[in-house]
Amino acid sequence: MADLVFLTRDGCVNTPDMVVNLDDALTTLGLPKDYQFIDIGTLPKTDTRTGYPTPTVLYRGKDLFGMPKPTPPFSEPS
Repeated sequence: MADLVFLTRDGCVNTPDMVVNLDDALTTLGLPKDYQFIDIGTLPKTDTRTGYPTPTVLYRGKDLFGMPKPTPPFSEPS
């Protein structure tokens, strides 16, 4: 499932609930839970994925809920 990416950051309070929901959805669909789990704090500042709020789930590089791809300059997490 390299097509599915879970983006988070250290201290994101919504990550645990989103992980549970994603895992439940994948189980219901009969899909494996082998998505990438990425802390955006470990990515280079130039990586577009650092511009997404956390948590975010990307499928084939697009936000699962339709959020447009971020464009620079990226805001700092709050």
